[in-house]
Amino acid sequence: MERKLDCKIVQDLLPTYIEGLTSEYTNKAIQEHLATCTDCRTAWAAMTRETQQVKAAPQKQINFLKKIKRRQWIVTGISVLISAAILIGCYYAFGSRNFPIPSSELAIRDVYQMKDGSIHYSLSANVESYVGRQSSHSNGESETVRVYENRRLTSKSPKSPVSLPDRWSTLHDSNSNKEKTSIYYEGKNKNDRIVIWKKGMDIPKATAEQETKYQNYLNGKR
Repeated sequence: MERKLDCKIVQDLLPTYIEGLTSEYTNKAIQEHLATCTDCRTAWAAMTRETQQVKAAPQKQINFLKKIKRRQWIVTGISVLISAAILIGCYYAFGSRNFPIPSSELAIRDVYQMKDGSIHYSLSANVESYVGRQSSHSNGESETVRVYENRRLTSKSPKSPVSLPDRWSTLHDSNSNKEKTSIYYEGKNKNDRIVIWKKGMDIPKATAEQETKYQNYLNGKR
């Protein structure tokens, strides 16, 4: 006849039994005892709950740390965005960049035609700082010229006139193989345009001195 286990022995074995470290023979003996002993079943249930809570605690800590890390990333992201916005704002407010000079601040003079048909003209602009860039674009039939001033957005310095280098514009557009019929200066947008030259406009022919200057310009480009 098999000897039954004592309650004290069973309760001493319960932690090992709950962890699954006891042998099959011992497991069977403990299970038979638990089936008939209310006190040991109560002790087994309490130990099982405690073991599950202990095992669950690390996962809860991990989840908690994940939440903290996620919040830290959110705070860091917001801080970066705010810093970027401040830097961009400072750049636009205090950094120098190119602004198109409005047509109201531009003067056109010395418009005349060369022997080869090219149009000469000179520009001067009222600026607070200095002329940063000049550009011209042709769609085949018309040429658009723009001049940019390099300054700060918040600049309030007094303006002074600046004369720009002479410009010669050939009327034949090599890209489209068309003849230009107009040259415009464009300021802030297409609504801020003034005519430099237009086909049919009555303009003087270049003098011999002006032709010599033009030839020197062409030779310098070669």
